[in-house]
Amino acid sequence: MTYYLGRLVGHGLIQRIPKTQRYQLTPDGLRQCAFLTKLADRVLDPGLARCGPPVPDGPRWQTFDRSLATILKRANVAA
Repeated sequence: MTYYLGRLVGHGLIQRIPKTQRYQLTPDGLRQCAFLTKLADRVLDPGLARCGPPVPDGPRWQTFDRSLATILKRANVAA
């Protein structure tokens, strides 16, 4: 646990509360959490839902990649 807390502190995502053994999110950490949550909700979940059954002559991941590329293009997000 100490290793992971140290990494989060090093990246500026959390900070230790003085004179305690507790940590809190920094503003940057909160922004990154919000971004990753929105990314999962708005891009990854719909992309996975669109996969459907695999194409008969190709693997399932090709369908996912095409769907994800379409969603990212519509959302104006660089892949």
